[in-house]
Amino acid sequence: MDLAASFPRLSDAEFHTACMILVDCFNLLPDASRKAKWTAVTLDPDEGVLQINKELPVPDPFESQIQDHDDAGLEEDDEEALDHKENNTPIIHYDILLSPIYSVPVLYFYISDTLHRYPPTMNTLYKHIIVPEYVDQTKDVGVLGGITITDHPILNRPVFFIHPCRTAEVMEASVGETPATSLGYLLMWIGAMGKTVGLDIPLQLVVQAKG
Repeated sequence: MDLAASFPRLSDAEFHTACMILVDCFNLLPDASRKAKWTAVTLDPDEGVLQINKELPVPDPFESQIQDHDDAGLEEDDEEALDHKENNTPIIHYDILLSPIYSVPVLYFYISDTLHRYPPTMNTLYKHIIVPEYVDQTKDVGVLGGITITDHPILNRPVFFIHPCRTAEVMEASVGETPATSLGYLLMWIGAMGKTVGLDIPLQLVVQAKG
């Protein structure tokens, strides 16, 4: 794969190529490896959006009800219980697009939830999404450039957004003098910008990508 010619930035073609390869690598993973971190990775070529989904780990009060009724003969594989859990599991959607202004990836993210428990507010961000050790860092404009709420450029609805004003600087610091392919750039960008908001890269995916 060719090196990113305009590092620490990406061209449209480089971004598209990296996204396609990442989707292919994810699809080659065994199901068990995928669900350890990410549940889906898709690319919308028309809109230029790479979407990564993962379940939001939250306590499910229905599970407690199931355990409370175990003695009454409620089976673990009860279809109604399983359907309830699956339908009410909130999903974090991480949408990655290439900024036409900064020529770097940008991250929009939001939670979809059938019970509407997670509105796009800063309280939701800090209580349910931000990794605890990064709370203080993300409350200031620091190396991430700040996390705000803005309208999604395609969905036209309020979502969380990491501003890309310092992304090129972060990428230069992360990569150093090591040449980066477009896929390597994308993986390092996810590692640098996504870890604060729960977007960790599955180890199996990194191994697959390097293979």
